[in-house]
Amino acid sequence: MSATTTSPLAGDAASLIIRALLDFRSLWTTHDLVTTTGVPAQTIRRVVNRLEREELVERQAPGVIAVPSWLTLLRRWNEEVRFSRDVRVTYWRSKHGAQPLLDRVAATPVRHAVSGAHAARVWVPETPAGPTVIYTPDARAAATVWELVPARGRAIILAEPSGDVVYTRSRKTDSGIRLAAPAQVLADLLTGAASAGAAEPLTHWMLEHELEWRY
Repeated sequence: MSATTTSPLAGDAASLIIRALLDFRSLWTTHDLVTTTGVPAQTIRRVVNRLEREELVERQAPGVIAVPSWLTLLRRWNEEVRFSRDVRVTYWRSKHGAQPLLDRVAATPVRHAVSGAHAARVWVPETPAGPTVIYTPDARAAATVWELVPARGRAIILAEPSGDVVYTRSRKTDSGIRLAAPAQVLADLLTGAASAGAAEPLTHWMLEHELEWRY
């Protein structure tokens, strides 16, 4: 994902680092973050130093950090990277309906990660309904394979990210659909992937079931 600011917490590299800090319950060294994210050590040190100044990470020992509050970190990340601002989106409708679309997505080799309300409802069924949000590298190519047609309504949103962050640690459902990781889904819900309030049920679930989604 891209961002329009020059903040050290904006951009793909910073997002890879922050997603790792969100996705894992861990004590981290720079070496660990390099291994997990593939981001150069110099960049990791710069991002971590900024996070430490903002009290979003804390030192546990020399060279070792931890995240005191994953939700605070996620909300800070939302200030830099927002679904409604930093992702290219196009709107579509299915010739066959929502569930046949998802069945078709699962049956094709097109790279994807489902986010938004549909993904959240896998973990929290009471999540308010919202548009079907699917990350994919090339929306037009995917729409052809998935038999979608352009639409003015927002029932189906195809989102083209600038990098691979949104596909990182995706979850595969029994039906074969790839879901964006919970932290990514929540970040998207909080920044425009669904109507106001759609993020609240998932937020509560993630706070109460941290061991189920953080490695």
